[in-house]
Amino acid sequence: MTEHARPPATEHRPVDVSVIIPAYNACATLEACLLSLTHQRPQGKGSFEVLVIDDGSTDGTGPMVDSFASRLDLRYVHEPRTPASGRARARNIGLALATGSLVVTLDADQVVGPDFLAEHLRAHGTADDLLVVGRRHQLGEGTFDLARLARGFSLGALPEVVRGDEREPVLAALGGELSDLRTAWHYLWTCNASVRRDRLAAVGGFDEEFHGWGLEDAELGYRLVQDGVRMRYSTRAAVYHEHRSPVSASMYREWRANLAHFARKHPAPVVRLQEMFAPAIDPAAPAAEAWVDTAVRFEHRARALAGVPQPAHHG
Repeated sequence: MTEHARPPATEHRPVDVSVIIPAYNACATLEACLLSLTHQRPQGKGSFEVLVIDDGSTDGTGPMVDSFASRLDLRYVHEPRTPASGRARARNIGLALATGSLVVTLDADQVVGPDFLAEHLRAHGTADDLLVVGRRHQLGEGTFDLARLARGFSLGALPEVVRGDEREPVLAALGGELSDLRTAWHYLWTCNASVRRDRLAAVGGFDEEFHGWGLEDAELGYRLVQDGVRMRYSTRAAVYHEHRSPVSASMYREWRANLAHFARKHPAPVVRLQEMFAPAIDPAAPAAEAWVDTAVRFEHRARALAGVPQPAHHG
């Protein structure tokens, strides 16, 4: 492990918020992400640190991250690429180094507005038992305008927003808060989430047996909810996510392997119910119902299993 330390003046100084970003050969988009973090104005937050955990990149990520040393309280760790590499392991390394009482997780291919951290802090308030998941705007094809982002956050520096957060129509259809759902844990997407560091440590952090794409974040959400953490959805703590290609056959195979691991670890019927999403994810499947409709049925089935009343229908 190669670590580039903070400047001596800030080394080992506890902060209020730790932002953990795993990265693998994402130099261009990570630069945009870090630029957006230089413009944060979290009122009353005190301070924040950024931990970039590089999972074996070979694209010049290290020197680029080092260029931010004077603009961010930043720690960069480069891990050699091994069969054990992955987002879960990278985030656990960041968690072990974090000093903030609140941990915010981001991905390397997104940018945030200037009030992003302030909104995460506002959503938590004085509570110590919340897991906040924030809105994800999905961008169309194109690149980030780095020169413009260096001057300040602007939607004009980003590709066009082409899609909103898929979880919002699910919540609208079910007519409740995220914390009211029996399946809330399934909607922890660690591209934009925050939780108290001690609550993460209490459940053991991320499970490093998940490899490839899918479900390592939902499984963490499941453990946190089982441990008494309440989930809250924030429309204001938003990220802007780079355009992504559709799910590939290899990604679908990884999702299936991760689902099998999830179900072995937690042999609850509601965990196995996630199989419902397979037709909506499998690129080789014939046209199936929309992911949102599957998610609504998932909640109804979970409530039936638990013997609790169904939510009022919202059309």
